[in-house]
Amino acid sequence: MNTSKYIARLMGPVLAIIGIGMALGLMMETDYSSLMKEFMGNRAVIFLTGVLALLAGVAIVNAHNVWVPDWRLIVTILGWLLVLRGIMLLVFPAAVPDVGDHIVASQRGVMAGAAVAFVLGAILCIMGYEHLWAGKPRRRSSAGARSSGARRTKRPRRKRS
Repeated sequence: MNTSKYIARLMGPVLAIIGIGMALGLMMETDYSSLMKEFMGNRAVIFLTGVLALLAGVAIVNAHNVWVPDWRLIVTILGWLLVLRGIMLLVFPAAVPDVGDHIVASQRGVMAGAAVAFVLGAILCIMGYEHLWAGKPRRRSSAGARSSGARRTKRPRRKRS
């Protein structure tokens, strides 16, 4: 499995479930906004979130910095956005409540975030688990193919003239 699909399989379900949770929280009137306000008021949580976002972003960018015009660009951009978010949370933690208040001020901001998270998660799930709906069997790794009895034949070397 290539790196793009592996990261899509990790990020896709997480983003989709976050989007569903945010949307259901608003629809069921469980006041998702109060959860966001509590988060923004806790500097320790902001710091921890910054460290985790930076760590995840740097890991993704190091493993997958692919700038091609297809779905893999989503993975790369999300990696860089995580790096930027981590930096912002760690360097400017005092700005988080101000920015967050603007987003949480209306339910539209939270619903837009939920929609974006769900759509990106769905795209990554579709691409990461493509073999399940395409009816294609997963490719085995080259080590697995060799251990199943397949033998490599040596080609005779050519003499250089």
